[in-house]
Amino acid sequence: MQDGTLRRALAAATRDLHETLDRDIGAFGDARAYGAFLGGSHAFRAAIEPQLAQVAGWQVQPLAPLIARDLADLGLPLPATPPALPLPTPAAKAAACYVLEGSALGGRLLARRAAALGFGPDHGARHLAAQTASPARWRDFLAWLEAGGFPAPEAAAAARAVFGLALRAYGVGALA
Repeated sequence: MQDGTLRRALAAATRDLHETLDRDIGAFGDARAYGAFLGGSHAFRAAIEPQLAQVAGWQVQPLAPLIARDLADLGLPLPATPPALPLPTPAAKAAACYVLEGSALGGRLLARRAAALGFGPDHGARHLAAQTASPARWRDFLAWLEAGGFPAPEAAAAARAVFGLALRAYGVGALA
């Protein structure tokens, strides 16, 4: 790591996948497109969250149950869950947490877009409200990540795999 932070190494290693995901999932302009976003979100979170229930020192915020309720609000079924990724090491799990926790940063914009469609914390956007409720969470996560001493190459490879899973779950990009 040239600049000395795992966060920067992970961001650099996943930039292309992150940009594809941001470009292709967040531009929902109607309830149908928002429903597709919810379906992809549930598929992704349902595939990855169970593997992160036991991460030493960090508690992943489970959003899949809230997304399921959001889907129900829109009268949509639960999507199929893609196969889970192997996350055999602490570095791989930390990288997966990086992807999940980082999604809250974009979640603020997505929550505003959902609100413009009439969805909020009590109907259709529970998961976005929960995900963005604690602005300090990202800072706390980064402190945990940097203190963990995780090997950057292993973490970067895992973060790319997790972004790949997200792309498949949302059905976007070359990896879909």
